[in-house]
Amino acid sequence: MRFRRHYLVVFIFAIAFYNSKGQDVSFSQFYANPLYLNPAFAGSSGVPRVSVQYRKQWHAFNNAFTTYSTSIDFPVEKLRGGIGLYLMNDLQADGALNAYQVNALYAVSVQMTEEFRMNAGIQVGFNQNTLGISRLIFADNIDVNFGNHGVSGELAYLTDPDYSYFDLGTGFLIYNERYFGGFSIDHLAEPYQSYTSNSESGTKLKRKYTAHLGARLPVYLNGHYRKKFDISPQLIVQSQGVFHQINYGLLAAKRGLAVGTWFRQNFGLRYDAVILLIGFVRNKWQFTYSYDLVVSGLSGQSGGTSEVSLVFMLSGKKKANVLPFYEQYNEKFGEM
Repeated sequence: MRFRRHYLVVFIFAIAFYNSKGQDVSFSQFYANPLYLNPAFAGSSGVPRVSVQYRKQWHAFNNAFTTYSTSIDFPVEKLRGGIGLYLMNDLQADGALNAYQVNALYAVSVQMTEEFRMNAGIQVGFNQNTLGISRLIFADNIDVNFGNHGVSGELAYLTDPDYSYFDLGTGFLIYNERYFGGFSIDHLAEPYQSYTSNSESGTKLKRKYTAHLGARLPVYLNGHYRKKFDISPQLIVQSQGVFHQINYGLLAAKRGLAVGTWFRQNFGLRYDAVILLIGFVRNKWQFTYSYDLVVSGLSGQSGGTSEVSLVFMLSGKKKANVLPFYEQYNEKFGEM
């Protein structure tokens, strides 16, 4: 296991340092982490909201990718919209790479027609990336006969292991009581990234484009006037540089219990994972757990991925929430 850990550190570091194209963290519970998906969601719940997420990717490896995030957002009537704050800490290769994010968000809400409403948002962020040089092992570190660790000549090239940059993003969201869709762009200025003082060795963080849409539909059985449960088909498409991803699936909710299944694949129709989800919803909080069952070539080695989300509503809802978040089951005819 020790050799596996060291090999993973060197492998990920080699990708990040020598041939980095830039790829953001990809959460499985998109709508339980809405501010990360699209800044237009700031203040969309109608009340102050606090969200906490934890993601552990590839259980079979020793802390290959571990991500923590938390956010708070609330509506502001005088601003005709909402504001939010989003924090994230992404640890890679057992903490050898550590990325921090702080993002401030603002969204304005406009009534487009009698039925449809639009939110438009912007975010400004600060990012700090840290490389733990002491945790890296290179080939010239190790004595081939005794396995002793020495000082690697590669360290001469790591003159600036910490770097930071400012970031910008924007997005919009259009929705009514049954349908919703949006689009967002992250890294508008494509900030520069490099772990050395040599500018030729760095790369730009590519823009990330996200399109998402779905519906919330009541289901009635046998002609009954009382709703049996809600279903929510959803589709999310993301593209960042050479990385492309499609997520699609279905969420079903009844009486505070939500279950769902999603599929994740690339644009070449190669399946990566099946995402299984279960959530519990109460008046002012919700808890959701999801497991990514890997079906690609890593299926026998990765051990899958777990993600946990916890959301708190800090006051009672003033109006019905028509956005794609889990909420208490409502049996009244025709209501969402």
